[in-house]
Amino acid sequence: MNYAAAVHLGTGHPRAALRETRTALEPVRAYGTEAQIHISHASALLGCGETEGIMDALLPVLAMPAERRMGPVTQRMRELAVALGHGPAADSTGITAARRTLEEWCLDSAPRRLALSSGDGSG
Repeated sequence: MNYAAAVHLGTGHPRAALRETRTALEPVRAYGTEAQIHISHASALLGCGETEGIMDALLPVLAMPAERRMGPVTQRMRELAVALGHGPAADSTGITAARRTLEEWCLDSAPRRLALSSGDGSG
């Protein structure tokens, strides 16, 4: 269902993606997959112009500890942050704050922490 939602988003059908994400979250147990479904849900809300629900949809993702924020998830969050900057509400206070939150979240991720560690045992 995560992939179906991504296809719907990519082909310009956010309402179909929204339906997929709403039914997909119940049985999910893999944290990466679950995070990506939440991101797809938020992206579908953005595509439908329902910006008020985006941050609520992302709460489980935003609550992930940094060590679980792997590359695919942080990449999707970066893409969503960029997409937020291109909609009709891009300059609104809420969307600007959401973009900043997503960008800061991505900075504190597992790949970034590993890249910043010096390898000398002190990082």
